[in-house]
Amino acid sequence: MSESLKFRFYMWKFRFRMARAMTAAAPEARATAEELGWLVSLQTAYWRHHRPLTGTALQQALREWNDQGISSFVVAVRGRQVKLWEKHKPSVFSDHDRHVRLAYIKRARMYEAFFQKALRQAQADLTLDFALDVADEAHEHADLPIFSFQKPQGACNPLIPDVDFFHSKWYLDERDALSYEQKTVSACFVGSSTGGKLTVESIHQAQTPRLRAATYFAGHPRITFRIAKAVQCLTDEARQHLMAQPYFSEYVSWKDQLQNRFILSMDGNGAACSRLVKGLRSNSVVVKYYSPHELYYFPALRPGEHYLLADNDQDAERFVDSELASPGAFKQIPANGHAFADKYLTVRSVVDYTVQLLTEFAALQRH
Repeated sequence: MSESLKFRFYMWKFRFRMARAMTAAAPEARATAEELGWLVSLQTAYWRHHRPLTGTALQQALREWNDQGISSFVVAVRGRQVKLWEKHKPSVFSDHDRHVRLAYIKRARMYEAFFQKALRQAQADLTLDFALDVADEAHEHADLPIFSFQKPQGACNPLIPDVDFFHSKWYLDERDALSYEQKTVSACFVGSSTGGKLTVESIHQAQTPRLRAATYFAGHPRITFRIAKAVQCLTDEARQHLMAQPYFSEYVSWKDQLQNRFILSMDGNGAACSRLVKGLRSNSVVVKYYSPHELYYFPALRPGEHYLLADNDQDAERFVDSELASPGAFKQIPANGHAFADKYLTVRSVVDYTVQLLTEFAALQRH
């Protein structure tokens, strides 16, 4: 099958999954327009006080942005039609790894299809051109809103839903077969070595958060923290060194990870996306390490209610010890987390948030 046919089939599957998710039974407690409007207001606050570029200046800035780099795109909304601008300097893609290039193009095309489906579902007619950065670590511009799915705290990027909603099929099939009581009083993290470029020396010194935690918990009787995929290694020597570490392991399925009463969530190159949503949908307690990154729904998540916040590795240990001393101490948290996911993280609430966000920015461009 040619690359073109593979891509078309991939996008067909994506649209089919989105349509399936939209017709699925909605949970009883759907996020209200006011609740989602509050989240949108946080993304527009900077731009209401620091007016973005409009008119000719905006169009010039968007042209420059569109051809700036491999992850930069411009989205044009006309009524309920959504199109990506064509890149006039395709050479920006030529010097990059083919896998990375295709990944960014797929992300951009999925957002294009998602925005169009959202606007049609809401019967919203808008006129809007905006910058989109599909990289894990997006650029920021003080005068040009650059839409991204995550950002450092305090950045002015308007946040859209993250790409793992797409890759994880909107989490429709996520099920946890074990009750809270059936799980072992233990904690688990299994993931890749994202979080920084790795050399032999940086691995030896455990300089990234995930490697630090993996080193700290190596051999721990009740907390498993493993690296199961070696990525971002600058040399083959570094990769081999990482794979030789005692915390490196084979992949552990999500089903097996859910045997633990606590699921650890830690940033990689940015905020944890799918692991957090899947954890909230489970009957395990999510222990979320402090994150300097934001996803759009983070302000609605409350530590101590929907998840436990760990500022360090010792906090994670204390949570497990507390559960051992008093079984059931944190039982209400996964119930609250599940309710949060049903309310805010279903496809319908994600769509409602997105339409509100685009509507607000369309209004800003008119003025």
